[in-house]
Amino acid sequence: MIKNMLDAKAVGNYAVAVRLSEIWYFIPMAITGSLFPAIINAKKISEKLYHERLQKLYNLLVWLAIGIAVPMTFSSNWIVRFIFGDQFTQAGNVLRIHIWAGIFVFYGVVTGKWIIVENMQKIGLYTTLIGVSLNVILNLIMINAMGIIGAALASLGARLLSVYIAAIIFAPMRTTINYFHRSLLYPYYIIKTKKGNK
Repeated sequence: MIKNMLDAKAVGNYAVAVRLSEIWYFIPMAITGSLFPAIINAKKISEKLYHERLQKLYNLLVWLAIGIAVPMTFSSNWIVRFIFGDQFTQAGNVLRIHIWAGIFVFYGVVTGKWIIVENMQKIGLYTTLIGVSLNVILNLIMINAMGIIGAALASLGARLLSVYIAAIIFAPMRTTINYFHRSLLYPYYIIKTKKGNK
């Protein structure tokens, strides 16, 4: 879409940013792949233990994604220049936005496993279709308005909106939204617990 609506230079800048943003996506797959068997075993023992372990995995991955996004946001221009040179000047600005989509990718990896365990593969397919459709629609609007910055915002917006729209349409998905919200508030719960123990 970028090539058709803009030019090859824009495609190059966007591709550089996406490559640097998506290089981290192996992390949730590796962690989830190694920890999820224990979570499945916990479900056999008790639902409470299953939900506790699942929440811990969401906490870990969401905050890993945030921990990656924050420094990448502030150093994006330097990273692009260091690795690819000065010819990709726009890629840093795209990376600064696109890196935050990783939060929803990390969240989505756990949710994908949860969907399989809960035998909700059809809902998983529908949520994927929602995300793809939103991405196309937002790209059509935002690339015209803002170029490759618009494409990055469209990608981030589509991931964010698909999570919440899926939860509105499919009631079981609201469980994963609750996990996600609690993950975002995890530092607050830690501080609250420490104050309560004093």
